[in-house]
Amino acid sequence: MQTADSINDGAPLYVPCRKLSFDAPFRWLKKGWQDFRRAPGHSLAYGTIFVFIGWLLLYVAWVMESNALVFSLLFGFLFIGPALAFGLYDISHQLELNRKPTFRHERQKAFHEMGHELMLALMLGMVFVVLAIVVSMVMWTEPIPGQIATSSAVSVSSTVSLLIAVVFGGLIFWASAFALPMILHQHVDATTALITSINAMLRNPGVSVLWALLIFMLVVAGFATALIGFVFIVPVVGYATWHAYRETIITKA
Repeated sequence: MQTADSINDGAPLYVPCRKLSFDAPFRWLKKGWQDFRRAPGHSLAYGTIFVFIGWLLLYVAWVMESNALVFSLLFGFLFIGPALAFGLYDISHQLELNRKPTFRHERQKAFHEMGHELMLALMLGMVFVVLAIVVSMVMWTEPIPGQIATSSAVSVSSTVSLLIAVVFGGLIFWASAFALPMILHQHVDATTALITSINAMLRNPGVSVLWALLIFMLVVAGFATALIGFVFIVPVVGYATWHAYRETIITKA
C-alpha cells in the first residue's frame, strides 16, 4: 500500500513523494508496454531514432578504438536516455488524457520547455563528459613498474573503470529519474526537478535500485542485439518512466 509523505510547512525545495511497494517497477514496465501497443507508430519511430544514434556513437567509438567510450556509452544510456525521451513522456501524458498523440504536440511541448530541458541536459552532459574523461584516464594508465603481468593491469583498469561508471551512472540516474517528466507535467525549473527526483529515490532506496537494475539489464539486452532491441526497449522504458513519475511524485490535482 502506498502512503504519502508528509508535506513540509516551510516551502521545501522539492515536491513530496509516495512510499512505493517493491513490485512497482514491474508495474511501470507493464504500463509502458500497454502504452507502446496504444501508440505503435510513434513508439517505433522514437525507438528507431535511438538505434541510429546508438549506431553512430558506436561507429565513432570503433573508429577511435576507444573501449572507454564504449563503457561511457553503456552507462550514459542510464542518464542521457531520459533527456532524449522527452517526446515519449508526452505520448504517455496524452494517452493518460485519452487523447491521440501527435508529433506536432510533442514538438510544441518540447519547445515550450526548452529552457529547462537545456539546463538539465547541460548538467547531465557535463557529468557524461567527466565520466568519459575519468574512465579514459583509468584505462590508459601505464602499468606500474615491476608489475607481474600486463593482462593483470588491463583487468584491474577495466574493473576500476566499471566501478567508476557504476557510481557515476547510479548517482545521476537518481538525480534524473523523475526530473524531465516533472518538467513536462508541472513546468518546474531544472533544480527543483532534480532535487525532487533525488528525494524520491532516497525515500525509496530498494525500489530505486531495482528500477535501475531492470533498466540496466534492458540496456545490456539492447546492446546484445546490436542495438536493434532498442526499437522496443527505449519506448517501453520511456513510457514506464512516465508512469513511475506519476505514481511516485505527489502532484497537483
